Amino acid sequence: MADPDAFQTWVNAYSRAVEAQDSDQLAKVFSTSAHFLKSPFDRAIEGRDAICREYEAQWCRVERSVFEIERIGDGWAHWSEGGTISALDEPWRADGILKVELDMVGLCTRLTLWTETLSVRESDMLAQRDA
Repeated sequence: MADPDAFQTWVNAYSRAVEAQDSDQLAKVFSTSAHFLKSPFDRAIEGRDAICREYEAQWCRVERSVFEIERIGDGWAHWSEGGTISALDEPWRADGILKVELDMVGLCTRLTLWTETLSVRESDMLAQRDA
C-alpha cells in the first residue's frame, strides 16, 4: 500500500462515486486491470470498464436513498445501502463487508464483496417465520 492513509482515501473516493452513481468517478478508483467479485464465490469481473458497466447496470435497477461505508480495518470496510427497486416500487436494503487490495498509487486492483440483501417482502416472511 502506498501510505497508511491510502485506504481511507480510496474509501472516500469510492463512497462519493457510488453515492453519485457516477461511473466516471468510479473508474478513477480502479486500476485498468482490476478484478471485482460480487461475492468471494463469483467469477471475477475483469477490467475497469467492465466493473463500471456492472455498477451502471445495478444503478439502472434501483433508486438509492442511502449509501454508507466505514473503514473497519486496513483494506476492510463495512457498507450499507438502501433504496427502492424501480421496477417493483419496493424498498430494499443491503449490508456487507468489502475487502480491497490497492496498488502503490492507491488504485484498487481487487474488490471483493460479502453482501446480505433484504427486501421488504423478505423481511415480512422472516418476521412471520420467527413469530
